[in-house]
Amino acid sequence: MEYKDVKRQPHYMQSAVQPIEYMELTMSSEQYEGYLLGNVIKYVSRYRHKNGLEDLRKAEVYMSWLVDHVSDNENTVDGLKNG
Repeated sequence: MEYKDVKRQPHYMQSAVQPIEYMELTMSSEQYEGYLLGNVIKYVSRYRHKNGLEDLRKAEVYMSWLVDHVSDNENTVDGLKNG
């Protein structure tokens, strides 16, 4: 099976701004976090019945984005508490 780069799919590369970037910029922090978590749940829940390893890789990408987002927010909150 050919590996697909799930972070950079060709059908999104035609846009000046990636949809995930646009969502992060326009959604509240809570909305964006919920979107990312929902996609992790979706892909993990369906991988055995739909796209197998590709869905697990997608879940991994969304989980990575979720971890980065939560980490960034914790650092911001910690900075505000300490500042």
